[in-house]
Amino acid sequence: MSAYKDNYDKITWDRTSYDNPRGKSRQRVAGPYVQGDYKSYECPITGDLIDGKREHAQNLEKHGCRVHEKGEFEDVKQHGRQRYEAELDRAIDKAAEAAAREIDW
Repeated sequence: MSAYKDNYDKITWDRTSYDNPRGKSRQRVAGPYVQGDYKSYECPITGDLIDGKREHAQNLEKHGCRVHEKGEFEDVKQHGRQRYEAELDRAIDKAAEAAAREIDW
């Protein structure tokens, strides 16, 4: 963000005049689009400090992670417990069947 403050005087502003619906002449000011960088955060996997978009993207790729898609988190909140319990039930059933096969009647 400091680079933007340092270069503020070099920005060229486009001032275009136009007539609005009420008949008054107005001026539209257009300038460069400035998007801030991500705030620093601690990686939940390694505990390393991640600073900015580039490091964020590299960290996701390094750990084989991805950003959740729209609605994905809500789906997990709504159905996640049911899916977890169903998977746990299958694992218990499989282990019980394996133990039953080993028992000599």
